[in-house]
Amino acid sequence: MTETARATLTKWGNGQGLLIPKRVCENLGLGVGDAVLITATEERITIIPLKERAHRTKIVDLDELFEGYEGGYEPPSDWPSFGDETSWGEPVGKEIW
Repeated sequence: MTETARATLTKWGNGQGLLIPKRVCENLGLGVGDAVLITATEERITIIPLKERAHRTKIVDLDELFEGYEGGYEPPSDWPSFGDETSWGEPVGKEIW
């Protein structure tokens, strides 16, 4: 697949930047924070997506995240104690409990 898009070099702070069109990013599976390799010759600039990902491509819930986990949980010994972390006290307004 070959994708062609036009972009204009713009000033970004003390440097310059290109805005990559959304459809190009979507076709390459790129998202904000993903790393790319930029190679420049006298005639051409090449941008190659790196396989590193800065974001999850799949959204998981807590049950799926901890599926198969058999261990328990104890906070580290150097954490300060805040008492019962699950008790917020009695409602004082229109909270829904």
